Amino acid sequence: MLSRSLGSLSISLFVGLPLMAQDTRTVIEPKIPPACVTLQADIAAHNGVISDADEKKQSTARIQDALDHCSSGQAVVLRAHGKKNVLLTGPLTLRDGVTLVVDKNTALVASRDPRVYDLTPGGCGIVSRRGHGCKPLISGDDIKNAGIMGEGSIDARGGATILGQDATWWDLAHEAKVKDEQQSVPSMIAIRHAENFTLYQITLRNSPGFHVSVNQTDGFTAWGVKIMTPKTARNTDGIDPGSSRNITIAYSYIHTGDDDVCLKPSGAGAVSNMSVIHNHFYTGHGMSIGSGTFGGVDHLFVDDLTIDGADNGLRIKSDRSRGGLVHQVVYRNVCIRNVPNPLVFTPHYTTFTGDRLPIYQDITLENVHILTPGAYTFYGLDADPGHKLQIRLDNVFADEQKESLFYDQDADITVGPHAGNLEPKGDDVTITRAPAANSESAPGQPLACDARFVPFPEDKTAPEMAGKIPPEDKTFYVAADGTGDYYSIQRALDMAPKTGGAVLSVSPGVYREILTVDKPDITIRSANPDASKTIVVDDRSAGQNGGTLHSATVNVTGDNFFAENITFQNDFNHTHEQTPQGSQALALLVTGDRVIFHNVRLLGNQDTVYLGTRCGSDRQDCVPTRQYFSDCYVEGNVDFIFGDSKAVFENCELHSTPHGGGYITAQAKHYPAEDSGFVFDHCKITADPGVTGPVYLGRPWRPYATVIFMHTEMGDKIDPAGWHEWHPGQTHSLDTANYAEFDSTGPGAHHDARDPHTHFLTPEQAAQYEPKTFLRGTDNWDPTKLPTPPAQ
Repeated sequence: MLSRSLGSLSISLFVGLPLMAQDTRTVIEPKIPPACVTLQADIAAHNGVISDADEKKQSTARIQDALDHCSSGQAVVLRAHGKKNVLLTGPLTLRDGVTLVVDKNTALVASRDPRVYDLTPGGCGIVSRRGHGCKPLISGDDIKNAGIMGEGSIDARGGATILGQDATWWDLAHEAKVKDEQQSVPSMIAIRHAENFTLYQITLRNSPGFHVSVNQTDGFTAWGVKIMTPKTARNTDGIDPGSSRNITIAYSYIHTGDDDVCLKPSGAGAVSNMSVIHNHFYTGHGMSIGSGTFGGVDHLFVDDLTIDGADNGLRIKSDRSRGGLVHQVVYRNVCIRNVPNPLVFTPHYTTFTGDRLPIYQDITLENVHILTPGAYTFYGLDADPGHKLQIRLDNVFADEQKESLFYDQDADITVGPHAGNLEPKGDDVTITRAPAANSESAPGQPLACDARFVPFPEDKTAPEMAGKIPPEDKTFYVAADGTGDYYSIQRALDMAPKTGGAVLSVSPGVYREILTVDKPDITIRSANPDASKTIVVDDRSAGQNGGTLHSATVNVTGDNFFAENITFQNDFNHTHEQTPQGSQALALLVTGDRVIFHNVRLLGNQDTVYLGTRCGSDRQDCVPTRQYFSDCYVEGNVDFIFGDSKAVFENCELHSTPHGGGYITAQAKHYPAEDSGFVFDHCKITADPGVTGPVYLGRPWRPYATVIFMHTEMGDKIDPAGWHEWHPGQTHSLDTANYAEFDSTGPGAHHDARDPHTHFLTPEQAAQYEPKTFLRGTDNWDPTKLPTPPAQ
């Protein structure tokens, strides 16, 4: 039960609400306890800047001493003195029954010295594969009836330069994201194993990490709290309750760079009996549960929440490696606008596997109004009735819906008793109408929201320190473990602008999905130079999907595509025997022009890579598309590089997989003058020991073909003839094909034994097939000048 004291009047805010769906405590507006001691500020921050001399005036010892000696039920008050309004501090430890009060016009400011936060020597303020962690600015362990209050501010200076470095705390967070590593930075407030802890009126600014984390605590209240941090500051969650119960967040305003509020249960226990009442969220990741839900969530009640400008609205996220039961959750009277993902309920947040299943049941949305377009995700775990998403939509309205932005599967959805206009549809999605009392389902009415959207309150009594705001990073970060902006590469592609121009930075991991790149100027790259660590894979085949050209794992139809440090794979033959018909299974299909692959692995068997041009309906007016492959690895066994585009492979390895022989290329032209062909320059041809028959450099798919091998080292599996007819005795395409070599080496370079149709080029003839010349086109394209990774 929650009450707010207004003079002698106490107003109950939960009349008629079942007690099970909220904090079980009777929570009233907190009061600031009497002071045991008042400490005066000793630094004047002019325009939020602390001088180098004042950076040495740390008040850590005197504040900690006051906390240590204050009696239970009293407060240590920090107060401005004249123009001096700042107290500088390193880590502080709260004590049982003692409240830290930052008075109005006063700021408690964090030290920029990383050494004072070290858990291990030199371990804070770094980026590494495994973060060493840092002490929080303020910690409270095993305490009762303590708190932080006051109309002043706590500023952790995430945007200030770290002493001894040329970077801010937030710069480290961004560096870690780009490198797929971890940053070691301090959080602001960490409460553990506590009872009845309170935040009241305080303004929290610019944490390097999480602002408030609450773990294994019974009784936590945040009332009238303001959290203000730039939206571009990574991992700056607002309030994160973990494995705790009896939690109330009320009348607060939260503007962050990550989750505004996020419930994080774990093996230590559930998050239960929580009320989020009368709050405003601005930038951030919205009202979230997860990604770990192991331990469970129950009895969450969200009421009178306004979300304006966040990345997500209401979100429950988890996966099979860390899931649990989330149930008895109510979202009521929620207004959402300018949010690209207003509703997200997914147990597939990452591709991790395991037996900790995320199950979402008894989820209710009542009087929810989304005013702007966005994507909607309603996913259950699978079609098992016990695993499906079970959710009720009562008077839920979404303006400007777009069918293409609905992601719905394995969900049992109840609509009513008041019907809104949001009804997801998808595979194994059922809709049940809930009747109103004594009648059929009644039409609903959109919740009035216009008056709810208010600016973030000015904090005239909460001083702010100067700092560098991280620039907006328009890169789409994808990580299979959920640490990026997206766990799905295709979802990131879907969210890229229609005009293209997006850069996707993909962290190492396995992404089992099909990619369609139909927008121009898209880059997909991994920062890890080992392409085998980042894998996009699927198992479609020609027999199961309507033909070879419908079997690709990655489909690139947009121009100016660039891929780097990644593997594209079709593993159909890992679980299916390779047969002459139906086993064609593309790893990559490309019909885009000016497309570059650098350090990319392309894995398949029959028909691994298709490179197509653009032709009219009469197949007589083809416009060439150009592709450039550098330092790539391509494997397969039958026609594993085929099509009719204009492509160059430079410094690549072409590897034959186990089979009774095979063909590397099957190039084809629609008519003799078609401008197309495959060139292999300074490549290496290898074969698996399981290859039992001869391997040919190519065979002409159609009567006309052009394939050139230059400066290529050929392994001993290459048949002395080099080239082969498409169907010997039936076709005579070698007569019209242009098959040529220049400076072939290795045991497979049988110059004297080659098929008589083979052309051996002079140096002057070979020059026309150099990448810069062969792919130049009318626009003077030079693909050897690889795109420079965007500045991070």
